[in-house]
Amino acid sequence: MANFWKNKKIIAYIALAHHTRFITPVTDVLEKEGARIKYVVGQAERSQEITAIQLGLSYTHIFDYISESDKEEIRQNYRDLKKTFARTLKHDFMLGLSPVTVTDKTLLSTAIEHTGFKHLFEAEKPDLCFALHELNRWGKMAAFWAKKNHTPFITMQEGLLYGLDFGYSGHTQYSTLNLVWGKRIRDKMVHYDAPESKIFPIGNTHLAKEIAYQKKHGIRKKMRRKYKAEDAFVSLVMLSIKLPAPDLLTPLFKAVSNHKKQRLLIKFHPSCKHSHITAWTKQIEKKDRKNCSFIHVQESTYDLISAADLVVLGQMSTTGLESLFFGKPLVKLDFGYVPNAPLSFVDHGVAVKMTSDQLADALLKHTDFSTYCDPGIVERYLQNELADTINAIDTMCNVFKKVIQANSGQTSKLHRPASEILFDWSIVLTASNEPNTFLAQLEAVAVNSENAGKFEIFILTPPTFPEEITRILDSLEGDVRIIHCPSGQNTTEILNQAMASARGRHLIFVEKNLAPLKNWLKHLKDAMEKKEHSGSRIFGGRISDKTGKIAHAGMVVDHNNSPVSAYRHLDLDHEGALVERSFQMLDFFIAVKREDFFEMGGFTPDAGRFRFMDICMKTIEMTNNPDSIIYLPQVQLIFLKQEPAFENMDDAVYFYARWHGQLWESESRLHKKDGISSQKLDQAKISAAMTAFR
Repeated sequence: MANFWKNKKIIAYIALAHHTRFITPVTDVLEKEGARIKYVVGQAERSQEITAIQLGLSYTHIFDYISESDKEEIRQNYRDLKKTFARTLKHDFMLGLSPVTVTDKTLLSTAIEHTGFKHLFEAEKPDLCFALHELNRWGKMAAFWAKKNHTPFITMQEGLLYGLDFGYSGHTQYSTLNLVWGKRIRDKMVHYDAPESKIFPIGNTHLAKEIAYQKKHGIRKKMRRKYKAEDAFVSLVMLSIKLPAPDLLTPLFKAVSNHKKQRLLIKFHPSCKHSHITAWTKQIEKKDRKNCSFIHVQESTYDLISAADLVVLGQMSTTGLESLFFGKPLVKLDFGYVPNAPLSFVDHGVAVKMTSDQLADALLKHTDFSTYCDPGIVERYLQNELADTINAIDTMCNVFKKVIQANSGQTSKLHRPASEILFDWSIVLTASNEPNTFLAQLEAVAVNSENAGKFEIFILTPPTFPEEITRILDSLEGDVRIIHCPSGQNTTEILNQAMASARGRHLIFVEKNLAPLKNWLKHLKDAMEKKEHSGSRIFGGRISDKTGKIAHAGMVVDHNNSPVSAYRHLDLDHEGALVERSFQMLDFFIAVKREDFFEMGGFTPDAGRFRFMDICMKTIEMTNNPDSIIYLPQVQLIFLKQEPAFENMDDAVYFYARWHGQLWESESRLHKKDGISSQKLDQAKISAAMTAFR
């Protein structure tokens, strides 16, 4: 890794300290391997600068990239931003009864930062940028200018997403690859509009390192000595920004104050204002504060968890998960418990719900809180929340390396095949694991391919398949070739090698379980021979699912800057799907001249499931012709069975690193071009959904 990382430039955007703790373990490793790390902060009442100073990080402020010559651009940014906010607040914004305050200073800072980020990427030309997330203004602007400069940008999980599910429908937009802690978070984000192909669990980059540090330096012993709790039972109460009424904790204060072997540590959220904390603590009687310590930002949360024997949550908090990982029993006070909440430690069986009176009584009885929850349930919960804690940093560094390699990769050509052309078409199918489906696909090709010339068949088989598939393959006659992909081999490489023996003038690649319909090949032949398509390189068709709805009508880029099928799930005869036109990408089925396929380097081995889209992007790049990819609605196919796409992180890492600078939102532009308003689109969706149940 040392040779690779030497002099690689990486920008790390940092914000608050309790967020940055997930970033610095990664940058520390990369810096030791020779990478040059530049920490960048923005304008946020100096909180981000304070983070860098407290952590001892050498940083650059985004304002440092502003010069006198930027004044007019900043003024225009400010005017545009002010108009947009005014229009949105007046016509489009709704937030219940909550007041909305947007200060002029914030608008001006944002206008300056937008230009600052532009200059940052122009000046630094980093190999990679990463941050905690892109959901705030700094993340959005950094992601935008990273894409403009074709710089890979990766984000990480911020917290546990423990709010109500519906609240995340507008909180999960990601143009970046986002690396999260565990499967539950990924599933939740995907369910609420996050791009499935960009969210991957890799584990927590901080916890394992933190626990090792705590043990090595004897933090538990030091902290307990500091708070005079060497022989006491220490309860740590974690409070969020919104403080509960102090009298809700009165029984707890009284029990601890009256017992010399009890200690109570009250930890306030870092964002709590000092004035609120002072007013809150003054409401507690002095005699009830004995053996109690009130802590804001002067102690590390992890140091406190390490010192504690029990962690108590007053409200929702990410520290509940971290406490469980530290091996601490967890109690949730009843006033902070919400039944059936998305992240309820109580409902998951990893915490016990108690009133303050019950907890106080249990403390005085020297209760063993570890007996309340089944250790097996806790272990399974942690596995679902934290994919990995031991190797997460190495995994992330490996992802970074693959991203940089893909981003700097060049397209190479394949050797031209020596085989002579004997057929009009070489049709490549992928064998299904279901015999009936496979037979139906073969029959559809045989019956529906007349009047379009001679063809040969290639059948790609997986490493293992049922015996019935073997019997079907053995029974096939004529110009049929079997391409077997051994276990551990790259399927795409095997496919490229096999095409060297293809004898068709045109190559057709058909996804698994996909069957062509009547006259598909004739329509394809007629379209490819049209004069207006003489410069085109790749052709695709209209694909339906087994219910007759659109599965593919060309590929567009959605608001997450991710490729999706145009007009998916609408009725097959929807007006937008009946237009022959060029697209940036096609998927599932493509036809290409054999000579063009080899000139473009064939399929990229690292593209995996994105190989059809990738070769389309390569074609446009090599030809410099945005109209190289043609969608033909008259060429129809149907999915006999649709299987969920296998989400492989390596495939996504390659595809988004290689092409993210070209993946800009195009779905809304397609709708506008077709004259389809949001209302009209909604009506089409409702109509399609209703006919699906008839």
